[in-house]
Parts: sequence; C-alpha cells; structure tokens
Amino acid sequence: MNRTTAIADTLMMLRLADHTPAWALLRATNAPAILAIFSSVFQADNRQVAGSDLALSVEALLTDIREQTELELPKSAVAYINDWVKAGYLIRRSPQGAREEFYELSTDALQALDYVQQLTNPQRSVTKSRLSTLITGLKDLAAETDEDEANAIRRLEAQRDAIQRKIDQIRVDGVATISDEEAVEKAREILSLVSDLPTDFSRVREEIEEVDRSLRESIVEENLHAGDVLDNVFRGVDLITQSEAGKAFNGFYEVFLDPEQSKQLDATVDTILSREFVHKLSPLERAELGQFVDTLDVSSGQVHDSMTTLSRSLRRFVQSREAESQQALMKSVTAAQQLALQLAQEGVATQASIGVELELTTMQPTSVSSWKLHDPLEYKVERGMEINEQGSIDMDEMRRRIRKNEIDWAELRGAVDEVVGREGVASISDVLDAHPATQGLASVVGLIKLARTHGTRRDGTEWLHWRRADGTRWRARYERYEFDSKIGRA
Repeated sequence: MNRTTAIADTLMMLRLADHTPAWALLRATNAPAILAIFSSVFQADNRQVAGSDLALSVEALLTDIREQTELELPKSAVAYINDWVKAGYLIRRSPQGAREEFYELSTDALQALDYVQQLTNPQRSVTKSRLSTLITGLKDLAAETDEDEANAIRRLEAQRDAIQRKIDQIRVDGVATISDEEAVEKAREILSLVSDLPTDFSRVREEIEEVDRSLRESIVEENLHAGDVLDNVFRGVDLITQSEAGKAFNGFYEVFLDPEQSKQLDATVDTILSREFVHKLSPLERAELGQFVDTLDVSSGQVHDSMTTLSRSLRRFVQSREAESQQALMKSVTAAQQLALQLAQEGVATQASIGVELELTTMQPTSVSSWKLHDPLEYKVERGMEINEQGSIDMDEMRRRIRKNEIDWAELRGAVDEVVGREGVASISDVLDAHPATQGLASVVGLIKLARTHGTRRDGTEWLHWRRADGTRWRARYERYEFDSKIGRA
C-alpha cells in the first residue's frame, strides 16, 4: 500500500472536483434537470442551436419539469443558459455573418452525458466482438512496430495461406455467415464507438482553440515574436494546422474526404442496413447506424471550419499589426501594475507626488448653466408654408392602420366568447384553432394576456400556432390556460 500515492491522488481528485465542469455538473443540485434538458435539446442532428431557439426550448422544458417534479428551478431560461455558459457546460459562439449567437455542449457536458448514458444503458462487460477487436488491435500493433523483415514476410505469407484456405472452403461449402445475434453484437459495438465521436470532435476543437489562444498570448507577451509568425504566414506555414491537434484531425479529415473511401463507406452502410439482422436492433439504433456518415460529415466539418477561421484570424492578427498594439497595451498595463505595487509597499500618502505625469484630454468640462439652449425663433422661415385643402377621412383605411399597430381586443374577446359559448370551456389553442390569428403574433400575445387576466391556469403546456404576414407558419409552447366563462367586450 503506497500512502504517498493515495494522498497525491486525493489532492488531484479535489482539484478536479473544484475545477472540472463535468464533475461539477454531475454533483449539481439540479443535475437531473440540466442533463435531461441537454439530452433533449442537443440531439444527434442538432449539435448547434440558435440562441432564440434554445431559450424557447429550455423555457418549455423548465415548465414541464417544475410541474411534474419537486425540483426547485426558480430562474428563467435565459438566466440558466447564462449560468451554464459561465460554468463551462455550454459554449457560446458568434459565427461571422450570423445574426444571432449559437450554443453547443462543451466537452465536459458531453462527458457527463456519456457517463449518465452508461448508467442508464450499461453495456455488457465482455462480448465476443469486443474481445475480437482487442486481439486484432494488439496483433496489428505488434506487427506494425516489428522491424524484422523475415517476420513481416512470414505474417504476410500466413495471411495469404489463410485467405486461400477460405476461398477453397467457400468453393466447396459455400459462404458461412455469422448468426444474427453475433451480427447485432458487432453492430452495437460499432454504435458504441460512434457514440464517442461527438465528445472526441468537441475535444479536438477545444484543443485547436487552445492552440490559437496560446499563440496569441505568446505573441502579446513577446514570448513568440510576431515577425516569426508573420514569416511563417508568408512561407505558407499554418501554425494551427501544424499543431499536434491540427495534424491529428487533418489525418482523419483527409481520409474521410477521399472520394473513393467515402463512396465505399456509404455503400457499406447501405449494405448493412439491408441485412435481415438489422431489424433486431431498436429503431433508435437503426437510425444512429443510418446517420453514421452524416454525423461524421457534420461534426468534422465544424472542426474544419473552426480551424480555417482561426488560421485566417491569426494571419490577420499579425498582418494588421494588431499584435504590436496589443503588446504596447500589455507593457503599459504591466508597468502600471508594477508601479502600483511599489507605491503600495512604500506606503505613499494620498496627496503625495509619485513622479507620474498624465496627459489630460483636450475636452474640458463646463457647467450646465453655461450651455445655450436652442431657440427656434432665431431661425426664419425663408418660404411660405404649404397649406393642404381640407379633405375627407377614409375610416376603413384608418382602421387598417390602427390594426397594424394595436391589438384588436374587441376581435379577441369576441373570439373567446364564441368558442366558450359553443364548447363551454376553451384553451388559448382552442380559440386559435377556431379563429386563426389575424394579426399574427400580436393576436397570440393578446390571447395570452386575456387568459392570464380572465382564464384559469391548468396543468401542462400546449402548442400555439399562427402565421406571419409572409405566410410562414410558427408555433410556440406556452402554459395551458382555460376560459370557462364569457369575458365580454368591455
């Protein structure tokens, strides 16, 4: 028993517990709700979510969780999203040219979700497929690290003889396939590897972004000269691509983008999906297997776009001489901090001279009483005013203009009364089904306000549907309210 190692491990675990977002997420008070929301919103085909869509989805899920569990979730969706970004569970990005921010799960959040997934759906500890994968991997490793030519030739000859025996056996006995149970086992082993891909891609992306930050910090702190980086840029050397993380990803990406191998991969997946044993997989497993190539394409494409954007940004950083201005700013801040520390240690009085001269701005403050107010009478009208002849008012046109800027309360109250009079009770969705929102979102907002004033809150939520002026259909989930009596037009 090594006590020193145990103490060192304990200290390391304490540090991880305090500074690792994945650990913090798993031990958070509302961890079940947070993980359930992440799992529901960030699905396989929805890795990046727009800020507005995320806020709507989280708010609806929070409402359902509050009503059906005992968890305390007092904050709004936007407040929780900001908390999750600060805690390191979510990554907030602002892509160039995009009108709003996008959110995605951090590597730590993905690791926490993977751990919970293993708890809810534990895999069998030992399978024939997994053991075969391990043995094959060990044999390949031993062969690929052996420099002995005689051994290499013997292995290849043994493989050739084994292949020939299989060919001869097929000619005599026909093809022998594995059982459906073994095929399902191998498919699930593949899906287990596929489930790790989002976390792997997220980790590579964060490593590449860390390389970019380290390069910029080194340049600003003058540990790495901006001229050296600029020379590399002019010589065509991409420092981000040439980093360890960049090389590892590019090796994968080149293979994936190879047209021949890509076509073969598509054909292989289609062939597997046509086999009879696939029907023994669950619908979710079949979907994951079918989306395997798309998952690789989207995830790797995001990493590649991130690498390209960071490389271009770093090039602009050194070419535009922004690095030099950042270095000058860093020097000024460092000098000010050193002087402040020196003065603090010497105990200089408040009004004492410290030998520093500050250049004041040329803008001199003046008293408000010295300001001269604008007098319209000082300006003459050079030409006479045009007077329009009195005309008649088009009341229909005036009503249309008013409806564009004001909610038609009379129309909404009439719609509620009509449905309640016919059905006895009506929710907001029932009213919209019978009387579509003529003013779009304004009609929906008006009904919500009437429901909160005259309706009764019920359990659950409901979808509210409406059309915009351009004809596009919109929907939003909102708390369920019911009208059980007429509300009148007053």
